[in-house]
Amino acid sequence: MQNPCQSCGACCALYKVVVLTSETNDQAGGIVPEDLTVPSGRKKRLMKGTETFSKRCAALDGTVGAKVACRVYAQRPSSCRNFPASWEIRRGSNPLCDRARAIYGMLPFESY
Repeated sequence: MQNPCQSCGACCALYKVVVLTSETNDQAGGIVPEDLTVPSGRKKRLMKGTETFSKRCAALDGTVGAKVACRVYAQRPSSCRNFPASWEIRRGSNPLCDRARAIYGMLPFESY
């Protein structure tokens, strides 16, 4: 079964993606590609693209609402790993996921 997020991607094109400086690969134990981030304070960075008005993550390939993929999925920051998609939640939903989908003209996952 294909991950439903691969036909969505709305959250990756709507929200700032915060990356702790300790998570970037220029730090011991870090895995997030540092060259895909920009500074945002002393202890955090943002994924490139998400610091702009349009907020589309530079690691997102494809068309939102059709077919997308994260180029650094295995190295994505904890803020992405900890963002639950509404379809993952057994009872209830993630209002931020549902909001992003609505802004891009998609129904909430619970409607499927």
